[in-house]
Amino acid sequence: MTTTETGTSDSDRFLVSRDTRQMAHSLADPPSRRLVALSREECLTLLGSVPVGQVVFTHHALPEVLPVNFRLDGDAVMIRVAIGSVLAHAAEGAVLAFHADRIDAATRTGWSVTVVGRATEITDAAERQRVADLPLETWVGDGRDHFVCIPAERITGRRLV
Repeated sequence: MTTTETGTSDSDRFLVSRDTRQMAHSLADPPSRRLVALSREECLTLLGSVPVGQVVFTHHALPEVLPVNFRLDGDAVMIRVAIGSVLAHAAEGAVLAFHADRIDAATRTGWSVTVVGRATEITDAAERQRVADLPLETWVGDGRDHFVCIPAERITGRRLV
């Protein structure tokens, strides 16, 4: 092994050179991937295939993102929150976004879906009971018996293929 004037060895230069060539090769020959817009029906089907997403709301005039488990009820996203929680207060009549995705980094494929709608609290006793009977259990184990509905007023999605 020979050390150069800059203090790097021949083997170090080889590693850097090989890594640089590999990176240049991957940049020069990107995989032939493309984004495909999803229909409303495809978006809803994909949302129904995952148990967790992220709800996006405004808190103190700044965006806040929280992971939540959810269920689709028709084309609406249903979530359970604790009464008096930051999300419960922020959701009262506000426009919320909900996002879910599945990405495979190894194959560089996946999908992403976003729902936007004006949130409503479920207050009607019969409706609360119907929603409570959905398979939507809290993962936290506390008294999250406050139900918020985010109707899919706007739904967009893309698939990376």
